[in-house]
Amino acid sequence: MSGSFERFVAILIEHFAGAFPLWLSPEQVRVLPIADAQNDAARALHEALRNAGVRSHLDDRNQTLNYKIREGE
Repeated sequence: MSGSFERFVAILIEHFAGAFPLWLSPEQVRVLPIADAQNDAARALHEALRNAGVRSHLDDRNQTLNYKIREGE
């Protein structure tokens, strides 16, 4: 049983080339505040998304925006 499940997951990964559709993606939204001044608004947005049932991730690390974008890809 588990072998057929593993083959099914492998077929999905190969078919979508790792770029899963939104309904299958483990993370649907990534919230990236531009600067520390936007952290409170980003947290509020993240909580609102999670309360609405959206799988969201908040990246509020003290890194550059370009780094956060590259990391998220």
